[in-house]
Amino acid sequence: MDTKYAVVHTAEAHAALETFVEEDIPVAAPVLVASEFSAPPSSQKGSEPYTDDEISITWEKGEAQPAAFRDKWFAIAFVAQFVAVSTTAMVVASTISWAEFSSSTDSDSTTSNNDYGGDDGVSQEQAAPGIAFWVSIIGISVLVAPALSIFSMGLMSKNAIGMITASLWFSIILSGLVAVFSLFVAPLMGIIYGIFTICLVSYLKTVKHRIPYAASNLKCSISVLKSNLGLGLVAIGSMIGLVGYILSWAVAFMFTMSLDVMKDNTGDENDLSPLGGFVACSFLLSFYWTHEVLRNIVRATVAGVVGHWWFVPAEAASFCSTAVIGSATRASSYSLGSIAFGSLIVAVLHLIRNTLHNARNDRNGGILRCIAACILAYIEAMVQYFNKWAYVYVGLYGYDYIESGKRVMNLFKQRGWNVIIADNLTNRLLGIMSLTIGILTGLCTLLVTFFVEEFESKQGWLGVGFFIGFVIGIVLSGIFMGLLSSAVDSVIVCFAEAPQEFNDTHPELAQEMNQTWNDAWPDVVGGTVIVGLGGGLGVV
Repeated sequence: MDTKYAVVHTAEAHAALETFVEEDIPVAAPVLVASEFSAPPSSQKGSEPYTDDEISITWEKGEAQPAAFRDKWFAIAFVAQFVAVSTTAMVVASTISWAEFSSSTDSDSTTSNNDYGGDDGVSQEQAAPGIAFWVSIIGISVLVAPALSIFSMGLMSKNAIGMITASLWFSIILSGLVAVFSLFVAPLMGIIYGIFTICLVSYLKTVKHRIPYAASNLKCSISVLKSNLGLGLVAIGSMIGLVGYILSWAVAFMFTMSLDVMKDNTGDENDLSPLGGFVACSFLLSFYWTHEVLRNIVRATVAGVVGHWWFVPAEAASFCSTAVIGSATRASSYSLGSIAFGSLIVAVLHLIRNTLHNARNDRNGGILRCIAACILAYIEAMVQYFNKWAYVYVGLYGYDYIESGKRVMNLFKQRGWNVIIADNLTNRLLGIMSLTIGILTGLCTLLVTFFVEEFESKQGWLGVGFFIGFVIGIVLSGIFMGLLSSAVDSVIVCFAEAPQEFNDTHPELAQEMNQTWNDAWPDVVGGTVIVGLGGGLGVV
């Protein structure tokens, strides 16, 4: 493959290189950048001389940004609403009469005892299981699910190609079975699923030669996560924070909406006044916004860790490495405003869509509302997909949200469907793995439920044990698979931005990724250019 390279030097790049020097930010040397759908840059030397006509810059390289708060007004607004909800919840909680609460609890306990062991003649064996039951199934779930998640990462790392292919065939077989079953129950649905199955088969044939490239991305992501398992603590901390916020939000919401000023006294007692409607929408927006922000902080943190692993592997080689701590700190401080900015857009769309969805039964314009809700659902999904790539740039370089969005657009202009296919292939496998781990965890808790001595009557509660294990398994494995998904996105961006640095720091993985890229697109040859990075490519 004859590939030409050109050296690009700009005054701005040299000025940035001389003036922008910051501690702990790796500065990259000039790297090879693939032009649109070209083969990845290699380490070949002695390339042919170039002319000005051969220089074609279509990719503006990223540069690490100095530590500074970006999109700070969105960060201030987010923190303000978070504090307002939490403060309201604490004030309400402090006014609760704990004596009345205790009395109510005792009354409920007495009623429960009368129901199970009193005049109704219900035996004690049918009562709820003891504490040993709950401790056993929760303890087993918490131990088994992470262990299975780490084990599954090892399996995917050793046979990524086979497992991605198997996930595609699983989707095809499942869709085919649903189609056959639906033909006997609802023929129209059976035909639709049959068409969908045919589309999946066609999709498999189309992307089959690209599976090795997606597999190499997945292997790199697994390597990052296994070297920095402290990312799991960041994700769990985010989830705990979300659960605490939901509890606070529920208390604050119920108390606020119970005020007389929130009700419309002229109509139905369940109707809200204009102020009540505004406050209710504000609470819902706060809920959606906080959920998005906490989730996206984790995504930006993963991007930062991948950047450290890519450029300075020594900083991302332990459980709670400096990369994990530093990236989490930056995502929740300097980049909080950028994350809050993008999350607010999604939260507003989600609020509008749900409002239209809840009003779909209104005869006045009901069809139009339904159509608008469907359109908004697709727009929201597109914005969420766009945002997840924007947060990679936020985590890698520390750009603000607008600048990150511009670079996402540039990414898709250059890589197009290649990015989406690689992302889709891995996410399909991760979803199936999470479901499998949930089922296996449920089976483990089912076995434990059967052998718990304190629980004599197992009828009915065996299913409860399985369900609790299944849910906990799905949640915990979802944390690890979600981290892997974020890491895959970050690896895709880093490979597009700085393949030569990857070859220097991880030569074996880089060789595999370059080879799979060439195998996936063997007939596409494009000129590549060497671009001086100026301020350097690195992690904030």
